[in-house]
Amino acid sequence: MDFARQIEHDHQHTVNTYFQATAHDWENIYSERSVYAVIHQQRQACVLAIVDQLGLALHRRILEVGCGAGLTTTALARRGYQVSAVDAVQAMLDLTRRRVTEAVVTERVTTALADVRQLAFPDKRFGLVLAIGVLPWVDSLCESVREMQRVTEPGGYLIVTVDNRWRLNEMLDPRLNPIHAPIRHLIRRLGYQKGMPETQRCSSREFDTVLGNMGYAKLRGIMLGFGPFSLFGQTILPDRVGVKAHNTLQRFADRNVPFLRSVGTQYLVLAKVRD
Repeated sequence: MDFARQIEHDHQHTVNTYFQATAHDWENIYSERSVYAVIHQQRQACVLAIVDQLGLALHRRILEVGCGAGLTTTALARRGYQVSAVDAVQAMLDLTRRRVTEAVVTERVTTALADVRQLAFPDKRFGLVLAIGVLPWVDSLCESVREMQRVTEPGGYLIVTVDNRWRLNEMLDPRLNPIHAPIRHLIRRLGYQKGMPETQRCSSREFDTVLGNMGYAKLRGIMLGFGPFSLFGQTILPDRVGVKAHNTLQRFADRNVPFLRSVGTQYLVLAKVRD
């Protein structure tokens, strides 16, 4: 294995180990009331609203890459869709299987271990592919997007999120400011900082370019999430106040207010494979 592949393999192993250990935390986030949790809950609601607006025929298959605890997979199956749910972490698949069983939709869902960079599906299989909260954890953004495009029908859709490099809550914190990202990256590589694996960030413009180069036409882009706000890594607003601040800023971003429309924590995109 060459050096670059070894780094990529090590990164993915670290990410998988992290999610294996925290699987139930990611399930609980959809019932908590912290700022971080509320942003994730609103993200899921936004994704499902977009799917509903697409009005896909029920015979068109859906792939969810990184199904996590299975909430979105279950919601789609309840709508009558056939869903292939894949994840790189066994604990996440176990949660998804439990949830679809409890919802009595197992006949509409198949699950499998899978890496977004190597999907075990034939070309042009799915009418819609979802990758929500997946790409921030991969080493190769282009490779992952290319593989999802491969399994999507001509004229099929992609709903995907990336972590925004220029997020307001980090720009306001000297310790987290994106300008210092190369230093933080070096510290992690040298092993001086442990904990949650480092996520990949990009701007909305950079990601739009990636999608265009991979054969997608962007239909809609939404900036989501403002907070939690901190100073030198310490949260400065209680959750109740932080949620109100997030909701207020989100409304301005949704109205396309300059600056705020570009500085949310996550960038959600609806794109279509060019015919």
